[in-house]
Amino acid sequence: MTELLQIDGLAPLAKGTRKQSKVMLLFPPEWVPTAPYLALPSLTAVLREAGHMVIQRDINIGMWDHFFSMEFLIWVKARLGMQLKTLRDKEKAGLLTERDADQKAVVEQAYDIDVFDLADRAEDAKLIVRGERFYEAETLEGALNTFRETMAYISAAYYPASLVFYPMESNLGYRPGVSNEVFACLDDEQVNVYRDLCNQLVMPEVAKEKPDVVGISIGTQMQLLAGLTFCKMIKQTFPHIKVVVGGNVITRLQEDLSNHERFFRDVFDAAILYEGEHALLWLIEAWNGERPLTSVPNLIYRDDSGLHRNTEVYTEKTTALPLPDFEGMPLDRYFVPELIIPYLATRGCYWGRCTFCDHGQGYFDQYRGMPVQLVVEQIKALRDKYHCRHFLFSDESYPPALFKKVSQLLIDQDVGIKWTTLIRFEETLQDQATWDLAAKAGCCTLYYGMESANERVLNLMDKHASKSVIERNLQMAAKAGIWNHVMAFYGFPGETLEEAMETRQFVLENQPVIHSLELFYFVAYRHTPMVRKPEQFGITIHKQEEYDLPLDYYYTLNDPSTLSCLDAMQLCEEFYKRDFHPWAVRVNSREHVFLYISKFGTNKLPQIYAQQAQPVGSPDGVSGVITWPVARPEGDEGMSRVTSHEIS
Repeated sequence: MTELLQIDGLAPLAKGTRKQSKVMLLFPPEWVPTAPYLALPSLTAVLREAGHMVIQRDINIGMWDHFFSMEFLIWVKARLGMQLKTLRDKEKAGLLTERDADQKAVVEQAYDIDVFDLADRAEDAKLIVRGERFYEAETLEGALNTFRETMAYISAAYYPASLVFYPMESNLGYRPGVSNEVFACLDDEQVNVYRDLCNQLVMPEVAKEKPDVVGISIGTQMQLLAGLTFCKMIKQTFPHIKVVVGGNVITRLQEDLSNHERFFRDVFDAAILYEGEHALLWLIEAWNGERPLTSVPNLIYRDDSGLHRNTEVYTEKTTALPLPDFEGMPLDRYFVPELIIPYLATRGCYWGRCTFCDHGQGYFDQYRGMPVQLVVEQIKALRDKYHCRHFLFSDESYPPALFKKVSQLLIDQDVGIKWTTLIRFEETLQDQATWDLAAKAGCCTLYYGMESANERVLNLMDKHASKSVIERNLQMAAKAGIWNHVMAFYGFPGETLEEAMETRQFVLENQPVIHSLELFYFVAYRHTPMVRKPEQFGITIHKQEEYDLPLDYYYTLNDPSTLSCLDAMQLCEEFYKRDFHPWAVRVNSREHVFLYISKFGTNKLPQIYAQQAQPVGSPDGVSGVITWPVARPEGDEGMSRVTSHEIS
């Protein structure tokens, strides 16, 4: 049985008695390029406080910077040339397969592109997103399109992989939910671009720094293949270095990883589950012979006798943790003209009841928060240390009481920052003065997991928000000058077509106070309450044997009169085709919109919208518009988003 340790149940060793280790922490692709992720700085702070030497490297932003460079694109040109020669030789020998012919056509087309022109434009695009030209919407749109064009060029050299820029939808052709395909991908030199990234960006750093331990934080499924590729290549080349993984996805896959000793033999040495600050510290001490491995909580590891999972779970005392340490992060390389820093005041979700949500899986013990005075003290410390005035409050959902108190204290102490966060629609937030206060305190943008506008469906989800409250919250926030971003989805089990259309009608009618929008279809995530008890929600879960690393499941409805998964997908596609154009923006990063509002001081930003003449509901719709990425760097209530602060 898993046991929860008392917060102070494991005392750290005294500094004078502890052996100092050199630790390299890596954050792998693919993730957004607009702000640092909170995992590494949180781990780094605890390790440095304990006396260890820490090198933290954001390989994700390193990848984007590298991809859009003259050096890498010339290297891609050479790779394309070698592939083209091989394919032409096969053609001459009469050995060209149908797949080879398809690849040859793609490679030939890419090889004819003027790589020097493309690289010059890509380098300039980086200057645009990092400088004052960022605030010229048309110029910024052109830079983002150059990034997309460059990714198409790079993809040709890794055929048939599809590598894309933001939103993160790259596809190497291997399914990350199937272990056999994951293992095959790690060694595939044709499609696995992360092998080349590892050789070019990671291995030279490891060889130079000679760390005792390498820790890799894998927060999302999009990072899984890159993270595991780095692990395996480091472990093969430097067998004396201990390699440990952690992060939200590792926690969610804990049962499956325990069934695959091969991961611990060939890819990494240990996996940390749940929160990882002190678990990693104690693991390093165990590897140094200063405590037994069996005493380290949150741990799966392999030794000569096999695979072991320690049953104890440790949860962090948030008020005792040091301030996240961003020293060593490339704070000047993110694709923004002004630094944005993530900050976390709470862990878990204060509501914690939504039946479709599995974010709580990242924590063993749910909600914990810090007092408002400490929150504001830490924000001021980060502001002053890193000369930063823009913050992502990365909480799952900002508690209403904290929302009010933080706003007031930020004003009282004249902190002078701009910020954004996620928040629930709440009965207790129906006073216009509350929203005006938040705006005065620097709140620029808010993100709401509305999910549905039908109250029966909302009650099935256990969200318990009324349509009238949703509408009033949106109106009041908009009136205060805050940008409202709404997230919703079709197809919650039991939802009828009429109820789904109620959501559609609501967002169309409230378009003036909904500044941006994401609409999805329901996904049955593995660790949600409804998947644990499918009979209560009228669904049948279908587990496929080959999917032995699943994060979600295919399901069917027991009542055929309600919306099926396919119905919801079709409704979603129809919405984007017919109705979405009022929300089509020329920039596709929440952080970019955040900075625009901070710069111009208003939520009325017509320059960032695509120019569309069609009325709402036009059958012609809009093709090729920019939408928001699904995966986000902050916590979220929504059904298909991920969090940034699963920091093991």
